[in-house]
Amino acid sequence: MKFPRNAIVSVLVASAGLSQASAFVPAASFAGKSTIGEGGRSAATPNRNVFLNLASDDEDELELKEYEKGGGKNSGLSKLMMMKDFDPDDEDDDELVKEYLDTAIAALEVDEARSKGSFFSTPLSLLRLLRSRIRKIKSLDYDNYQNHPEFPDYDLKSGMMKKISDDFPPLNQVFSPRKLVRLLLRLGSSFLAIEQVLDDVNDAKSQEEAYKACFTKPTIGRFGVLPNPRNFHPPPYAADNWEKDSDFARQFFCGTNPLMIEVAKDPETQLSKNMVSHFGKDKLQELADKNQLLFASYDDLADLKVNPHQMFPLPMNDESGPDGGPAPQVHPKFFYAPIVAFTYDYDKDELDVLGIQLERTDDARVYTKNTCGENEWLAVKCQVTAADSNMHEWVSHLGNTHLSMEPHIIAIYNTLRQANHPLYTFLRQTTRDTLMLNWTARISLTQIGGNSLGDYQASAGVGQVFQLIEKMWSRYNFFESTGLPNELASRGFTEDVQIPAYLYREDGMKLWNAIGGFATDFVDEVFDSDEAVASDEVVQEWAKETTDHDKGAVKGFPTSFEDKETVAKVLQTIMWMTSGLHAAVNFPQYDEFAYVPNKPLHLRADLSTMPEDDAEIREWMFENMFPHINTDDDWLRDSTLSGYHAAVELVGVANLLSMPSRNCLDNMSGKFEKIGTEAYDKFRKNLNVISEEIEARNEEAEKANKAPYNYLNPSNVPSSIDI
Repeated sequence: MKFPRNAIVSVLVASAGLSQASAFVPAASFAGKSTIGEGGRSAATPNRNVFLNLASDDEDELELKEYEKGGGKNSGLSKLMMMKDFDPDDEDDDELVKEYLDTAIAALEVDEARSKGSFFSTPLSLLRLLRSRIRKIKSLDYDNYQNHPEFPDYDLKSGMMKKISDDFPPLNQVFSPRKLVRLLLRLGSSFLAIEQVLDDVNDAKSQEEAYKACFTKPTIGRFGVLPNPRNFHPPPYAADNWEKDSDFARQFFCGTNPLMIEVAKDPETQLSKNMVSHFGKDKLQELADKNQLLFASYDDLADLKVNPHQMFPLPMNDESGPDGGPAPQVHPKFFYAPIVAFTYDYDKDELDVLGIQLERTDDARVYTKNTCGENEWLAVKCQVTAADSNMHEWVSHLGNTHLSMEPHIIAIYNTLRQANHPLYTFLRQTTRDTLMLNWTARISLTQIGGNSLGDYQASAGVGQVFQLIEKMWSRYNFFESTGLPNELASRGFTEDVQIPAYLYREDGMKLWNAIGGFATDFVDEVFDSDEAVASDEVVQEWAKETTDHDKGAVKGFPTSFEDKETVAKVLQTIMWMTSGLHAAVNFPQYDEFAYVPNKPLHLRADLSTMPEDDAEIREWMFENMFPHINTDDDWLRDSTLSGYHAAVELVGVANLLSMPSRNCLDNMSGKFEKIGTEAYDKFRKNLNVISEEIEARNEEAEKANKAPYNYLNPSNVPSSIDI
């Protein structure tokens, strides 16, 4: 499907893993009668105060002003902003949701007529489709992933986690009015930001300047003191520090993907023969004995067969070419499967790069900063960050959180929710919005078809992305892979290994322990004894459905519950996955991905075509290696979902994915009024202590001109995977 360029707002939804339909699928009803009168005219004046009740923070206030300045005050969209907010899972009233959808369709029809169809045509058509198919579903069905047409012989059906049936998620799982409004505001500000910077990008004197031109000024107004609502602000550290070894290494501890780095115990077996030969077995073992040798090895990427992978691969793009024929197979994306060795300095509390091996051959070169030219070393590191970006976005993020949680949500929905079991009060906070997000991601972000964002943005392409996720799931065990202490220990971060700079671990363990205390207290309130757990038929059915091979099929989940401790451990593990784990891999995305050279999702060249002269390499990187930022190839530009080059589009995607939640761990009091009140009050007090500690540390970091780490501050951590 092709989108007009001025439909960027609806397009950015799709490019971020949200279909145009889902952006207009609120988990809500419209309280009262429709506000759209005959002939599409409003029967009531848009109430700005009601809207601000839904979008009630400074950022949303600024975005609202920008929206109104753009002429949106009397549009149909403004009437959608008058919705009364509520949780559809609490109300569970399908007639109200249907009434709202009818009202939303009528509202968008007004705007389609005003804009002559170009802006609202796509979301409106998908909204109509949604309205025609959405229904109340008492029990959710499980389904298997299908083999990808580019790799028809690679079995995904039996190897992947289960997903919801291809039918639409039930009415009570769609977005709330407040969520819908905030998404639209975020998308609108992204559209305005892109329009604001596009001329600067296109007029840049060099490709390197074009990447820096992607960002808006942080302040506006006569005196330059008002925050700019067109919020493509320069990432605070990436743009200035991306070339430094220290920041390259820091991101393995505190960046988007803190799940790849491991502590080396036995270098001869954990590192390559090339690295052991280059640095010397005794030297490496000495570092390992002191817990100073760490590494990251991208083994799963080495197993992928198609490298380079085309941006618009066949057979999905048989009709996507310039003349309606096959897309030109002249836009390759390359990737390596690197091995990176690090050393940790306990005195400086800093991680440093020891060496990098890019290829998996017997004669593969080991690169070091001392054996490379300055620009060659930078190019080598960028090949590593591109590999890491793909493992992060598709495995650590999409696979390990969004998709891994889906069979849990289906089982919870079919058992605990249907029985209105007290445990659902706790687990409901972990499931909000995820089914809708996952379903829409599969028909947009990882869609199987022409012009798929996952194909042209990801180095490996959608078909191989699913292979990476399948490999992750083949090794998955619920408690071992998702429980934080066990997962850390599997990478060598046992209790005896103390590395204070690994802030994902430091903050994560505080949050993990607080969640564990909350889960234990909540379970104690629900069950008087272990015998009460063992005799609870609903809880036993939950365990059975979650582990049944034909249903949830979650390996490592208890097949039955015999005691309170196990129930609490399960609640703790699920809430950690949906809160801390997802927050850690999701919310750094704008800070790291927005300045594309810092964290490219794909690269257009490997090092085989790199100039020999080190002085020429930097320009070559920006002209030939990094994703397209501006070219004269109109077909290449127009073939993206947004109609902008891949690098520009990625800034908008990262901005959307980093949208803060309004359902964080420390503001759930209203969710535990009937049960768990004391448990939650105690939990919130513990969270406040954690927040104060993190904020105090970050203040000191900023004074020392170091990057803060605030992604696991409980006030920033959603209770569910809701973006």
